[in-house]
Amino acid sequence: MKPTPQAQDALASFSIAIDGPSGSGKTTTAKLVARALGFRHIDTGAMYRAVTLLAAERGVDTGDGAGLGALAAGLELSFGEAEDGTQRVFAGGRDVTTAIRAPEVTAAVSAVSAHRAVRMALVRRQRELAAAGGVILEGRDIGSVVLPWADVKVYLDASVMVRAERRRAELAATGTALSIDEVARDLERRDTLDASRGESPLIRPVGAWVVDTSHMTIPEQVARVVELAREEAQRRAEALAGDGRAQRKCFKWRAITGAVGTMYEVVFGMRVVRLYRGEPAQNYLFASNHLAYADPPAVSSRLFREVHFVAKAGLFRIPILGPIIRWVNAFPIRRGVFDREAMAEALRLLLAGRNVLIFPEGARVSGEELGPPRSGVGYLAVQSGVPVVPVYIEGSNRLRECLLRRRRFRVLHGRPIRIPPGLLAEVQAQGDRTAYRRHSDMVMAAIQALKESRPARG
Repeated sequence: MKPTPQAQDALASFSIAIDGPSGSGKTTTAKLVARALGFRHIDTGAMYRAVTLLAAERGVDTGDGAGLGALAAGLELSFGEAEDGTQRVFAGGRDVTTAIRAPEVTAAVSAVSAHRAVRMALVRRQRELAAAGGVILEGRDIGSVVLPWADVKVYLDASVMVRAERRRAELAATGTALSIDEVARDLERRDTLDASRGESPLIRPVGAWVVDTSHMTIPEQVARVVELAREEAQRRAEALAGDGRAQRKCFKWRAITGAVGTMYEVVFGMRVVRLYRGEPAQNYLFASNHLAYADPPAVSSRLFREVHFVAKAGLFRIPILGPIIRWVNAFPIRRGVFDREAMAEALRLLLAGRNVLIFPEGARVSGEELGPPRSGVGYLAVQSGVPVVPVYIEGSNRLRECLLRRRRFRVLHGRPIRIPPGLLAEVQAQGDRTAYRRHSDMVMAAIQALKESRPARG
């Protein structure tokens, strides 16, 4: 089916994430999909390989996380295209396309990429490259960490022996002769390292389509990814068109949030930036970091939707305050445990088409670092199928400094994290707590990305 003009417009802004183990065909597939869709292709594996190559040339040990991180942060990397259409990789202006595929680089790259400092530097760069859309990234943590909000996520896989045969052919083309068993053992070793590392391990992201390339030709796997992208673009275009009726807000909600939002903006200098275009009739699960009691009104005051939010159960027992917060759509949650009643109420609201605001950390977190997420946001997202909008709030715990304009007060609404309708039943049927945890981790990765971003004041 030929995509409509509206779907073509939606597709042009898409980001596509391809993950999978070494030898599954990620680079070849991504390159050809990019060519078919007119996208830019970013080979993130080449970025880690370039750091590994330079580390070897400069004598930086693979165990030196700080040294490798500094090397990654200062890496001058660019991608180009040769006359024959093949992608070239340049580090500091030098063509390293062949050098980064050498066996010694392949053997060391998993150890180098496991360092947090290296990943932080390169992930930041990858997000910058992907920000404009019309891009396809491939690697081992794109859909789970780098771009949790990617419009299309694909997990390419293949049997070890198939991958080994592919890798042996690649090495043979560069003059390196290894047996199939040697290559297979190296791939298994790398699979173990990539899947078990503490920082951004190789996983199938929740919401990613699996494409097993063991018995597929290259044109077949490329066609499958292109098909998935075009189907999602068509679905998104139809949802955006809809019937034009946006979700309504009752007068009480408009009056209260309007007054609160104006007060925050005028008195404390709050600025709100939205990085997504909401579908008119779509409800969302908003997930924010939590600094202070001021967070719920600050986050919800400038939404175009009426929202229900969780609040600490003890607040509802306070005279006057309890009835007031319940009146503005708050419902209680017990902290420190998985509150089944609160989760059931949130799920009921989401399934009824309402919007819910939740705080994945489970409690207020002091300091500059985000807290670890609980599984509640992942549970709600999987069981409801409602997209999650990550939110980062800054300054709500320092209102006096914001009043004096010594600290900025901002609220950033990120791009929704979705589970494709065609995959939802499969994920729900698993009933897997691991899936809830992985989804929650993706949400926190998206909030962390907002924290590290510096969008224009809005």
